[in-house]
Amino acid sequence: KHQLKKRRKKNRYTLSNSDLIEIGCFVGVHGIKGEVKLKSYAEKPENIFSYKEIFLENDVNPIRFKFLRKVKQNLICEIEDVKTRNDAEKFRNSKLFIKRQSLPKLLDDEFYLRDLIGFDVCNTNKESFGSIISFSDFGGGLLIEVKKDGKTFYLPAGREFLNIIDYKEKEVILNLDFSF
Repeated sequence: KHQLKKRRKKNRYTLSNSDLIEIGCFVGVHGIKGEVKLKSYAEKPENIFSYKEIFLENDVNPIRFKFLRKVKQNLICEIEDVKTRNDAEKFRNSKLFIKRQSLPKLLDDEFYLRDLIGFDVCNTNKESFGSIISFSDFGGGLLIEVKKDGKTFYLPAGREFLNIIDYKEKEVILNLDFSF
């Protein structure tokens, strides 16, 4: 069930953040006809359009937009009722969300990366590397961004390195032979 929260200033209702998963962001505008550049966080960027409802942050009503074309890593979209570059500028840096329940069901050996944010990362000797702050893939495979003692660094997170995900203890154990 979605909790509606009343915002003091605008007297609007919003969906609870715990119900939502960030799926993309409008990173800029494209051209003069009100088109926007969308960065999708879906495994295959175009899959973002397979979700029935997509929400802007702090809005309970879904946004209506359609895919036009792909330019480099961005998806060029048209937002309903946005016809000018100035109108499109209002959406720059707006985050897009889906409801958690609209995500596909997972198999036993699958997980959502977002669910591991904040988990502790250890080697097989239970020596902590720090806690997970994000995941990235720069082309060489999945990396875990870890923060420890105010410093951030990356660790490999491919299947060959991933040993155990312990949801109860909130930790990820990697097959790595070193420690910090």
